[in-house]
Amino acid sequence: MSRPSLRAPAAWARAAGLSLALWLAAVPCALADEPVEGYTPPGASLSPPRAHPDWPCLAALLQQIVDDQGAAGRHVLHIGRVVTTAEDGHAFVRVYWPRQRAILLVSLNRDGCADPGYRHDSLALGWYRSKARIDLDQGVRATEADVSGSSYLVTRAWADAVIAECTTHGTELALRRARRRRSDADADAQ
Repeated sequence: MSRPSLRAPAAWARAAGLSLALWLAAVPCALADEPVEGYTPPGASLSPPRAHPDWPCLAALLQQIVDDQGAAGRHVLHIGRVVTTAEDGHAFVRVYWPRQRAILLVSLNRDGCADPGYRHDSLALGWYRSKARIDLDQGVRATEADVSGSSYLVTRAWADAVIAECTTHGTELALRRARRRRSDADADAQ
């Protein structure tokens, strides 16, 4: 079996995303180090997330997101490889969160992690509740025509490509939601 072109146009990747995901599930060893179609923009490079200088801050941010949005218990996040764009060197990761049925979109600091102990406020975490989050139950459509230029909808093929990349080539990070503190309103009620 020959390998498909890894630089195929995005339109082909969208149209063939579901069959590609099924094919990748059947033969994961054949493409062990190759990017999944539709995951990487043309000319971008991929690298392991733990090797990126922003890894400590990324891991801390993901813990805060789980604390903010996750239910009690264990959450396994699948962090895709870092995508660094060719034109401006911008680095980002996509994170598949199966328990929440979501994909998170996280930009990375190219200069590395300034302070892994930094705590994001509710407004900053709100970005990952809405704008930088793809809800797999409500934000995915069958075709590009169904997306119709939306900035918050994605195609099924794109979502499948991201999930395949994150689960096949990504890094797993298992986190538990920290016990939530009582808010001031809860304390006043007692």
